[in-house]
This record gives sequence, structure tokens and C-alpha cells, in this order.
Amino acid sequence: MGKIEKIEKLAGKGKAEKVLKFVGDKDKEVRLAAIAGVSGMIEDEDVRNTIVGLTEDADPDIRKAAITALGSGSGSYVETRLRYCLTHEKDEKVLQAVKDALANQK
Repeated sequence: MGKIEKIEKLAGKGKAEKVLKFVGDKDKEVRLAAIAGVSGMIEDEDVRNTIVGLTEDADPDIRKAAITALGSGSGSYVETRLRYCLTHEKDEKVLQAVKDALANQK
């Protein structure tokens, strides 16, 4: 079983802490799969804190995935972080993801 399949299996079981171990993987596709895997678990504090950290990753694809995952959550902290990203992000694709995530917060 490959890493991506393992992530999908763990995410399906709601094992956020095990999925989070993959967000620092050297393989970008594995990192993206891990972010997607925890996107429905953003209310978990460890997940939220990890995803927030990834909104400042050097790779714009990782930042975009993190913004999308963060946008699946709700609450004042999520909205505040998204608004911060709106004012600090430079990449157009990531900015669009921020705008979409904020629109879903309403």
C-alpha cells in the first residue's frame, strides 16, 4: 500500500494525528493528499494549527490546498486567518482560493 492510499484509509477512519505525520513528506503529492485527508477535520486543534502553518509554505500549491482545507472549517479563528491570508498572499491562484474560502464562511 502506497502512502497516498494509506492516507486515504487513515482519513476515512478519522485518524487525524496519523494523517498529519504525512504533511511534511518530501513528496508533494503525498503532502497534498494529507492536507486533503484532514480537510474535514479542521475543528481538531492539532489539524487546524498544522494547516494554518501550511498557509505560509513556500510552495503555492501547498498553500492553496491548506487554504481550501482551512475554509472547510468555521469560526472566528478560521475567518481571521483567511482574512490575514487575503492581505498577505501574492499568488493569484492562492488568493482566489482565499476568496472562495471566505465566501463559504458567510
